Amino acid sequence: MNALSNPVYSTPLYEPISKIRTTFDAIQVLRKTCLSYGFRYFSVLTIPAMVSESAQVMSHISVISSWPPELIADYDRLELGKNSPVLERLRKQITPLLFEVENIDSERDGAEQASAKELFTRFGVTMGVYFPVQDGRGQRFAVCFMGARKPLSATELPSLAMFATLLVDQLSQITANEDTAKLVLNARETEVLQWTAEGKTSAEIARITGLSEHTVNHYATIATQKLGCSNRTQAVVQAIRLGLFR
Repeated sequence: MNALSNPVYSTPLYEPISKIRTTFDAIQVLRKTCLSYGFRYFSVLTIPAMVSESAQVMSHISVISSWPPELIADYDRLELGKNSPVLERLRKQITPLLFEVENIDSERDGAEQASAKELFTRFGVTMGVYFPVQDGRGQRFAVCFMGARKPLSATELPSLAMFATLLVDQLSQITANEDTAKLVLNARETEVLQWTAEGKTSAEIARITGLSEHTVNHYATIATQKLGCSNRTQAVVQAIRLGLFR
């Protein structure tokens, strides 16, 4: 069942998720939900199954984030992701992980704990929650909301947990569609679109590539259809968005 036909999306909190088509759309939905629940920041993190150096760097594992750049930079500079009890729990835990900055990372040594408290307090964070989610391909994510509000109620917590699950599922579908598009366009189709993006006409592309103008038009038409677009201009925009051009 796709998002549009799933009755769960008829509720006001979840309905906007069904309309997400791009990462930008997801950011807008996350921002609105974040503010409506009284939080200050949101983020979506990848949670690698294996511990590695990059898996402990916030700037590497953040898929989407409204954290200020200074917060992310200081988090990584202080190496707070290294041996983080929170990240370790998120690799195994399936239930929401709530935290209060006053008691944050009590398993760390005194200096690290003090650094974490000072950092989050400086950016107006007193509490937060992580929702661990696994997508259909087995990749683990965590949707996080942080701010300075009272603890989530017994109604709010499951509602946001469902929101996180549906959001990650939609983002996963977008990623899968983008990966598919990268696979289905062959080298010639991509080349023709790239020259089109640079303002070349079919005749000019034919001279550059050594193909006939008819063949150039054929490749452009097939690429446009594969990308689900109605004209070359739309196809070029879609190809750029998907990162198909080097």
